[in-house]
Amino acid sequence: MLSRSTQGASPATVLTEDERGLLERATPERKRDDPRDLDFYVRAIARLGGYLDRAADPPPGTTVIWRGFSRLADLIEGARIATSTQTYG
Repeated sequence: MLSRSTQGASPATVLTEDERGLLERATPERKRDDPRDLDFYVRAIARLGGYLDRAADPPPGTTVIWRGFSRLADLIEGARIATSTQTYG
């Protein structure tokens, strides 16, 4: 809702640095030149949730954003595990 109501809102108000980094890497090459405002990251999250992001598509809805956040949480956890130096056992 912040993305829709406030133009140019800072993505740091909603997403961590790790989340923003993963979303930038998950974004297709042709979309990476867009300005990296909150709307850029909301659309990146929506794409993780199945949003196609075509030129004529309406803004992403809550369902695809929720699915995208769920997938982003899995990516963050996987990255944390992959970079962890702690061993168990």
